[in-house]
Amino acid sequence: MKKVNVKRMMAALCLCIIATLPARSQWRFGVKAGLASTTVNMKDCENSRKLGLLAGGVATCTLSSAFDLQGELFYANRGFKTDIYLETDDTKAHDWTFSQSYLNMPLLLKWFPTGHGVYVEAGPQVGYLLDSDNDIEGWPKGEPRDELGWKKAYRRWDFGLVGGIGAMLNNRAFVDVRYNLGLTSMMKEPALSWKHRAWELSLGFMF
Repeated sequence: MKKVNVKRMMAALCLCIIATLPARSQWRFGVKAGLASTTVNMKDCENSRKLGLLAGGVATCTLSSAFDLQGELFYANRGFKTDIYLETDDTKAHDWTFSQSYLNMPLLLKWFPTGHGVYVEAGPQVGYLLDSDNDIEGWPKGEPRDELGWKKAYRRWDFGLVGGIGAMLNNRAFVDVRYNLGLTSMMKEPALSWKHRAWELSLGFMF
């Protein structure tokens, strides 16, 4: 079976959406910030969720009375937690926290069933890895935490789908809840198919 190229598929989808924009589109710009509960989908290790922050800007194009197209560029903290046993204390499980900082760029189609207020949104998202770190509870002071080379193990680009619901609280403020489904593995190693999963809650303001 021929392998699907997720990168090309998502790029083609974004171009098709942009190409359908009206010649005289109405644009609005704003900012957003919020919290994310993140983890990864992996088969070889149990893990738990990690809380992170997100913040950035949004640009919305009005397509009709029922549809908007919204592009965003925002910082997002991703990651997860798992357990590890240290050689200095193999009787206790220590928290091992993996953190990644991404610059996320979703392109979302927003549908307003009643023409205003509550909306449903969905679309593709591209993420660019800015930095990564891992922190082990009880790790000896002075010892590098990245001795296993985790920074070099991550892929630079991440691709996924986003879906959620939200509401315009008035003509300017909005709130939304989203789920992020990673489509590509964050790891370079083919045997490690670790894909991002995240719930996001954010508040925003349009200018």
